[in-house]
Amino acid sequence: MPLMLLRNVTINSTILYTSAFLLTTILHELGHGITGALLGSDPILHHNFVEHGSVDHLSPHRQIAIALAGPAVSLLQGFVAGLVFLKSQKRSLFELFVLWWSVLGFANFLGYLMIGPIFSVGDIGKAYSIAGTPLWVQISLAVVGAALLLLVAYKMSSPFLQFSSRAEWIEDGTARKRFSLRTLILPWIVGSAIITVLYLPIIAVVSIIYPVMSGMVFIFPWQNAVNVRDIQPASDSAIERISTVAVVLLAIVAGVFRLILAPGIPL
Repeated sequence: MPLMLLRNVTINSTILYTSAFLLTTILHELGHGITGALLGSDPILHHNFVEHGSVDHLSPHRQIAIALAGPAVSLLQGFVAGLVFLKSQKRSLFELFVLWWSVLGFANFLGYLMIGPIFSVGDIGKAYSIAGTPLWVQISLAVVGAALLLLVAYKMSSPFLQFSSRAEWIEDGTARKRFSLRTLILPWIVGSAIITVLYLPIIAVVSIIYPVMSGMVFIFPWQNAVNVRDIQPASDSAIERISTVAVVLLAIVAGVFRLILAPGIPL
């Protein structure tokens, strides 16, 4: 029975991770799309990219605004979802979704900040290229982004353990690491495989490697789980049962992602 319940924990967290990731992508691209529509780029919103009809006639400032709109939305998402999570006293599946949504928002923004000096086709890299940002500034901001991402990773260890509904799952370092594997690492691995399929066809190599690479930071809170202390079991045991609501949510989000957004919507 305990193994079956832990399996359900993994399934629930995987479903919520995948849904949160897809919604993060949609909002990110919507940020680009809406900004482009307001500034005159004639955008078409797709599932994981925005096709702009024309940007050559736009001023550099407008092009930069369009490029940075997506990361800015992701950063705002991270803060808002994080505040919702911190203010909630519950540790239900809803809070687990909100936690994933916050982490993925921060990871999206900080990830783009880190790769800015390397990938000029990325959002922040594109803004650097248009603005002619000095390389030393780009590298400095990348270092800041890496440091902040490590901070986020460090702060992730305790929150995910708080969803344990059984004391024996977090009673010692080994148990906490095992539970963290179920709530963090396996959802990232399995969810990334699902997301990669949903991301097809390949528009840019970075869009395919992003789902997997963005989760590398989860290895730290998983390993650090052994050092976390004073975690109390959650009163909500819903994580032990596969959530029908979570399954329906993923089906709806994935359906919108592939059937509606992938073909493209003019904005």
